[in-house]
Amino acid sequence: ICLWQFLKELLVCPQYATWIRWVDQHKGVFKIEDSVNVAKLWGERKNRPAMNYDKLSRSIRQYYKKGIIRKTNSSKRLVYQFCPQY
Repeated sequence: ICLWQFLKELLVCPQYATWIRWVDQHKGVFKIEDSVNVAKLWGERKNRPAMNYDKLSRSIRQYYKKGIIRKTNSSKRLVYQFCPQY
């Protein structure tokens, strides 16, 4: 599973609504509310116990170049947007 798929998976699971939520689902804008727990959960999924938000955000930034995720126009902290095709 890729990180962007994992984030979408969390967004549709109500039990993670306090960790990650849609800001505008129609536009694909979401916000990571609890970066520590999202990173920890990603680390568990990938069997990387040392995962933290710095490493997770570095992975998210790799998606900028690939056109999967981008920063929003407002550039608020922990707010991202899936590109239209995703």
